Amino acid sequence: MAFVRVKRISGGEYAYLVENSWTEKGARQKVGKYLGKVHKPEKVKSEGLGAFLGIPDVGKHVRSSDFKRVAADLIRLELHNHDVKSDEITADFEGFSVKNRSGKNVVVAMNNGFLCSHTMKSLAGYDADKDYSGYLLADLITAAGIVPEQDVFIELYGKFRAKHEAAAARKFEFYY
Repeated sequence: MAFVRVKRISGGEYAYLVENSWTEKGARQKVGKYLGKVHKPEKVKSEGLGAFLGIPDVGKHVRSSDFKRVAADLIRLELHNHDVKSDEITADFEGFSVKNRSGKNVVVAMNNGFLCSHTMKSLAGYDADKDYSGYLLADLITAAGIVPEQDVFIELYGKFRAKHEAAAARKFEFYY
């Protein structure tokens, strides 16, 4: 399991992807990849997804949209709530990157998580078939620095759970 580690070098904070490996002497950590300079914006708003998107029924939006769309909406909402301007830092949902205005990769530290290219790719690659309790989805969302409203998370997980249960039911049909 890889995680993001922040190192302070010459007064600046930089994020790295770190992987654990186990040896007979204990755990060892190896830096896997440089992710970018860390930016820590302050949270200035607590706007909900419905108010941000201007829609009255968030549950309907979650049920009718695909996962990447909902994840992109949640990321945009968190950046908006932390007052991150789109001309300062841009999040590309197609290429899974977070860059500053000069085009360099950056990491946005917010809500006890890190929004970066790695966490965006992990979130986009979520597989509901491997997640029976919703823990993996919650872990991926919080690792990306997203704090969704409770009803949004329940709708999102319920959407995947229903698809998984329907596929499992088709897979185990018996004929006599």
